[in-house]
Amino acid sequence: MKYKSDFSKFNFFIPLFPVVLVSFIAFLSGDSIKMVLAPIAILFLFLSVLITVAFFTTYYEIQENVLFVSMFFYKTKIKISEIRIIKYSNSIIKTNFYKPGFHHKGIEIVYHKYDDIFISPEKREQFIAKLLDINPNITIKN
Repeated sequence: MKYKSDFSKFNFFIPLFPVVLVSFIAFLSGDSIKMVLAPIAILFLFLSVLITVAFFTTYYEIQENVLFVSMFFYKTKIKISEIRIIKYSNSIIKTNFYKPGFHHKGIEIVYHKYDDIFISPEKREQFIAKLLDINPNITIKN
């Protein structure tokens, strides 16, 4: 079964941060805003397209005993039998190295001995239930 990534409205503001920063630096340096308007527009457009493409290519798929995680160029598969812990996560700041999720509310999956990944499936409870059906030894932590 295939699950899309959930999307936070906060992600709409991500391209604005560098645009505002570049605009502020241009203002402080005394440059004309017209001189930096084109690079700002290009930066905003590039980041918006990148986030949009990444979002539409992000999904999580459960096939038999394997969880496939796909985001843009990043693809990985995790044996569901090797998943040890699922932690609910609602924080914006994540300590995971791999974060193919577009919402701050998601789940952290710990597998093998120390590997972990943060994902944010749209139907989080249904997704966890499906994993538990396959591997009932998974520990759920809040």
